[in-house]
Amino acid sequence: MELSFSIGKIAGIEVRVHVTLFIILPIFSYLLYYNPYPYGFQDVSPESLRIALSIAASISLFVAVLIHELSHSILSMKSGIKVKGIILFIFGGVSMLEEMPKEPNKEISIAAVGPLSSLALAALSYGVAYIGVIPTFFTVFGNFNLILAIFNLIPAFPLDGGRILRGLIAKRTSFLRATQIAAETGKAFAIAMGVLGLFTSPWLILIALFIYMGASEEEKVALIENVLKKIKIADIMTPNPICVTPDMKASEVLEMMLKYKHLGYPVVEDGKLVGIVTLNDVAKAKDALVRDVMTREVVTIGPFDSAFKAFRLINEYRVGRLPVVEDGKLVGIVSRTDLVRTLEIVGAIGSE
Repeated sequence: MELSFSIGKIAGIEVRVHVTLFIILPIFSYLLYYNPYPYGFQDVSPESLRIALSIAASISLFVAVLIHELSHSILSMKSGIKVKGIILFIFGGVSMLEEMPKEPNKEISIAAVGPLSSLALAALSYGVAYIGVIPTFFTVFGNFNLILAIFNLIPAFPLDGGRILRGLIAKRTSFLRATQIAAETGKAFAIAMGVLGLFTSPWLILIALFIYMGASEEEKVALIENVLKKIKIADIMTPNPICVTPDMKASEVLEMMLKYKHLGYPVVEDGKLVGIVTLNDVAKAKDALVRDVMTREVVTIGPFDSAFKAFRLINEYRVGRLPVVEDGKLVGIVSRTDLVRTLEIVGAIGSE
C-alpha cells in the first residue's frame, strides 16, 4: 500500500490509487489517440474531440477495472471474507482480501464474478453504441471490457481464470497442491507470453513478469500457510518479555537495546499493555520519555492463534513483532525472526 492514497469508499470498501496509475494513464491516452477504430480514435475529428475521447476512454478503462474489482470484493464480503480494500495501479487493480477462500465453490464464484462484470459492461456498451449514443466511444470501451474479461479468464494463476482453475482442482486434492498446480500453470503461461513479447510487444513482457511474480508469491504464501497454520503462537513466542514503562527515558531504552539486543519493547503500565517502543522511536529523541515517542495503537495476537495469523499481521502492518495478550495481560512477544526460524526448523525436519 506504499505510494498509494485513498480516494474514498464504495459500499464500505476503501479504494486506493497507486502513483503508477498516473504513469500509465497518459500512455493509454496516447495509444488511444493514435490507434485506429475500433481500438482507438485515430480517425476522429476535430482534433479537440479526438483528444477528449482518448483521455475519457483512458480514465474509463480504470473505472471498468474498479467495477471488476468491486464485484470481487462485494461478493467476498457477502461470503464472509473481510476485504481490506482495492488498489488501482499500473497493471490494473487488486482486491485485497484478508484471506483467500478455501472452499472451492466459493473461490470459483468470487473469481468468476469479475470477468462476468466486465462482460456485462461490454454488452451494455455495445447496446449504448447500437442505439447511437457516442457510438465510437462506447464501441471502443466495449471492446476493451471484452478483452479484460477474456484475458482474466485465461487459466493462469494469479488471474481470475487461474483462481477458477485452483478451485476446480481443489475439489479433487488439497488446497496447497491445487495452488502449486495453478501457480506452475501460471508461470508456464508467463514464460510463453514473455517469449512472444520478445518478438511482438514489450508490454507482453511486463505483463508476463507480473503474472510470473504473482504466481510465485501466491505459491510461497500457500506453502508458508501450510506450515504455520498448524503451530500456535504459545509454542514459538518469547514468554514474559522484557518490558519498559512510559516514564523511562529514551536513552535508557537505548541502553537496554545494547544490552539485550532487541530492537523493540512492549510498554506496560499498571500491568496493562499501553504501547510499544522501537529503535526508530527512541533513536532521535534520547531525552524524551517513552510515553512521548511510543506507538499507542498496538497490533496484538493471542497465544492460541496460529503462527500464520502472526505472519499475516506482521506483513500487513509492516511491524517487526507482536505482543501476545491473554485476558488483557501481556504474556509474551512473537517476532518476524521467530516466524522465520520456525519455518527453517520445520523445513529442516520435513526434509529429513
